[in-house]
Amino acid sequence: LNPNEKPPNCSSRFGTDPLPWNYLFGAMKALPRSLLYNRDAMQNFALFSEPIIRLVDKLVGATNAMRCDVTASNGDKVTLRIAHSDLEQCVGLATAAFALEMVKKDKQTVPPGVWFPSELGNEARKNILEVSKEDAFVYEL
Repeated sequence: LNPNEKPPNCSSRFGTDPLPWNYLFGAMKALPRSLLYNRDAMQNFALFSEPIIRLVDKLVGATNAMRCDVTASNGDKVTLRIAHSDLEQCVGLATAAFALEMVKKDKQTVPPGVWFPSELGNEARKNILEVSKEDAFVYEL
């Protein structure tokens, strides 16, 4: 893909193991926005569900996988598949990689602010993906 072109469409798929978690994530779409935007309710839900999630993760693991498909306006396509055995490590690596690009003194590739990945420059995306793939057991681009 041309690094200067902004894709007209970007979709991603998120999967986790065991399979029932995927159905629970999907079921969240059925909840009213007013409930999802209710900070106290969501905090209580998080506090209630965390011990259950931790127990299940200890029993079966915390595998996390993601697939991102990008199609440029000229029809070119790129797919990224990445999987980590631990969701927290995966999220931590991605967050740290993004932050590192923002605070580089010699060659900052991400200016301060909130950005969609497609809005970042080619070098920033390359650097972030390089750090994010650490310890991934699947990494295909």
